[in-house]
Amino acid sequence: SGRKEGRTYRYSHLTRPAEVALGERVFSGQVVGYVGRTGNAASTPCHLHFEVRTRGGRFLDPKPLLQAWDRFS
Repeated sequence: SGRKEGRTYRYSHLTRPAEVALGERVFSGQVVGYVGRTGNAASTPCHLHFEVRTRGGRFLDPKPLLQAWDRFS
């Protein structure tokens, strides 16, 4: 629903491509990928970079969004 909401969602540094397709609905607890240290994170410990931005490019805190989604899954 990101396009409808005027938001973009991005995550990176996975060890291999995501196991979900663009536009596929995902649920809490569902595996979508495996955390790694790819790209510009090669010299850091394994971690996940997850971001949400508005249509204008402003970053949003993803925690409240994830908590709200969790209630509806």
